[in-house]
Amino acid sequence: MGSVVARRLRGAELPSALTTLPAPPEELWLSGPWPDGPAVALVGTRKASAEALRFTSQLARELAERGIWIVSGGAEGIDTAAHRGALAAQGGGATLVVAPAGIERPYPAENAELFQAILGRGGAYVSLVPPAVAATRQAFFPRNAVLVALAQVLVVVETGVRGGARNAAKVARALGRPCLVVPQAPWCRAALGGLVELELGARPLVGLHSVLEALSRAAPYVPRAVRPRAVPAQEPLPGLGGDGPTERVLRAVQRGRRSVDEVCEATQLSAAEVSSALLDLALESRLRVSPSGRIELVNT
Repeated sequence: MGSVVARRLRGAELPSALTTLPAPPEELWLSGPWPDGPAVALVGTRKASAEALRFTSQLARELAERGIWIVSGGAEGIDTAAHRGALAAQGGGATLVVAPAGIERPYPAENAELFQAILGRGGAYVSLVPPAVAATRQAFFPRNAVLVALAQVLVVVETGVRGGARNAAKVARALGRPCLVVPQAPWCRAALGGLVELELGARPLVGLHSVLEALSRAAPYVPRAVRPRAVPAQEPLPGLGGDGPTERVLRAVQRGRRSVDEVCEATQLSAAEVSSALLDLALESRLRVSPSGRIELVNT
């Protein structure tokens, strides 16, 4: 792919999030920057329906417009729609390709221009193999594990009973990562894998707010590259006099509201607006959301 340079990373240069894997990679090859904010992985079948592709692209764009990195595997179908949706974000969006092949042997070859566009727009391409190594069957499952580890939330859009997306969901279960699945009708054979994942404990994805809420609860999984702005306990929190969604949500929590529903009732904001504000506040270390959904203040 032209003159793209891949840096070899080993040891302490690797993201600390990879240490959560049972068999973390010893080295990676990276072109572009590591994600500098929260990340959501979007995965699914290569032979996706037109509706699933449209949904994936829209969800990726909406997440990217909120400063959230989109992580996917660069394959045909859902992966490609996720990357393209991020690039279409208003104001620019960042996306990370976690690839089974080196940057000089892009897989699939048809996406070489897409990968170039991603790097040109501030995104990144990472592989478990050197730049000149082509994809092999044995590379896909380890690639999926890295993909899941580098994101705080996994979204499965559409998948059959067998496939890479199911493997990614299995990794998410093992790591304790939130896994959201787009519900499908049981007669839709191309998406039966998602129904199986829901039976195994994945959460249904209702809309954008489902992902934002899951992110707000996933603070323990913020990768090393994210640097939340800690607010010293002795200093007053800025912005309390404003009337934006973040200030309104923070005031509601300070007044004892401890769930999304209670904050929505107190602020008259939608669940999506509250979840987005909670994510911002969690990344700034002003509050945290427990696995049970209880909202707790930090440094107060």
